[in-house]
Amino acid sequence: MYEIIAFYRETEREVQIQAERFAGLYGFHVRYEKYPSVASQVSVLVGEDTVVCLFERGRLNFHKLLKYVYSVKRPALIYSGEEMGEVYNCLRLPVGYLTENKEKAAWANFFLHNNRQARVEVWVPRERDERIAGMVEDNLIFIEKVFTDSGVVYKTEMAGVSFEKLVKSLFQTSEKAMIFLMLPFRVFSFFVPYYLRLYKRYARTPILLIPRDETLYIPCH
Repeated sequence: MYEIIAFYRETEREVQIQAERFAGLYGFHVRYEKYPSVASQVSVLVGEDTVVCLFERGRLNFHKLLKYVYSVKRPALIYSGEEMGEVYNCLRLPVGYLTENKEKAAWANFFLHNNRQARVEVWVPRERDERIAGMVEDNLIFIEKVFTDSGVVYKTEMAGVSFEKLVKSLFQTSEKAMIFLMLPFRVFSFFVPYYLRLYKRYARTPILLIPRDETLYIPCH
């Protein structure tokens, strides 16, 4: 059985409600782990069957939280601790232009096969640069093919703004959905990428941050 790891500071009860809500929808086993004192040590807690690591937003200051998120090498679900279970039933995928955005579809497809009640929304930005718009279109074709071939019912929404403005808008309005984003690249641990600064300031919803993975680790279903 696939598992999720819910990290806590003092006791498991801090994160138990949200962990069980999420795990219950997707049939995952929950393992509780205390934050190690050093963020880099968190990776040793991740097992082969670990599919998602859960972090409650308010338990650590934001910069320290990101150190753990970048260290786990698995998708990281950041939540506020106040969401209702229905939030985890709606998966929103804003389509970026980078190739690794295709991984969002693969992970969403995995979740959908574990919870047939979940629904997926694909949000497409409008980019003025023709080259970037073409890259978005290429990713969209791939994403829709993944869902179509898997028999997944999905909804495509065309946004009239750039990807950056789309993400900001979704952060501000998606109170009943989980947003899938690729974990932004960063060179220095003290640097907070633009999308995560937007999240810190505007988000009212859980986000699933998917790390770039050259080995393309995605669970089989």
